[in-house]
Amino acid sequence: MVRKSQPQGRPELRVLILSDIHSNLEALESVLEDAEARGGFAQIWSLGDLVGYGPDPAACLDLLARYDHQAVAGNHDLASIGKLSLEAFNPHAAAANRWTASQLTEEHAEYLGGLPLKLEIDEFTVVHGSPRDPIWEYVVSEPAAVASFYHLDTERCLLGHSHVPFICEPRENGVAFLEFALDSPVSLGDDHLLINPGSVGQPRDGDPTASYAVFDADAEQLYHHRVAYDIPATQAKMRRHELPQPLIDRLAEGR
Repeated sequence: MVRKSQPQGRPELRVLILSDIHSNLEALESVLEDAEARGGFAQIWSLGDLVGYGPDPAACLDLLARYDHQAVAGNHDLASIGKLSLEAFNPHAAAANRWTASQLTEEHAEYLGGLPLKLEIDEFTVVHGSPRDPIWEYVVSEPAAVASFYHLDTERCLLGHSHVPFICEPRENGVAFLEFALDSPVSLGDDHLLINPGSVGQPRDGDPTASYAVFDADAEQLYHHRVAYDIPATQAKMRRHELPQPLIDRLAEGR
């Protein structure tokens, strides 16, 4: 059973931040288990692309529905329910989205179609792509990051889409992309930041382990964590469903 996201408001003390789950149930389950073991969480914020690419779209949506969960729409979420043209996707992504559409119930489709493109939760803007273009823009360059800060109405922005974790901060003559270090607290203070937690279900930074973040609202600190999951099990499901081979191969490569 899929339920609607909870109303916006002040976050609970610990928030699990997920992006680009992409129908990867094994990765999502491993992240949830790992986050619980590291101190737990009261809410989940999802930065879009809950579905697409992977073999378990319905199961991932149903699992997330068990939690206090807020989410924004990603491009694959909208494409899988016909709200974005598949002509904008490469052939492998388009094929996976067509298959995903066949796996979703009417309730799942209604849920995905009702997701906002942007949320503002306390000092965070939450989007999939960027504050300037929540669906399509990849923040992977200095011009895109500078534009993102200009379009930001809060102190910080959580975004995904590129599947690569980073922290970006403004500098006098531009911006700086910083490594989002693992397992170490990042104190937020009053700094303006763009924060990408990386991808749960299809990392693309050369590390195939699932990537996520946790926000400790009481300490005003952010943590980046990674956890291994059963990649062969996910790949076996994808083969069984005849999803495109390049999508299967890339899980083990982290590319």
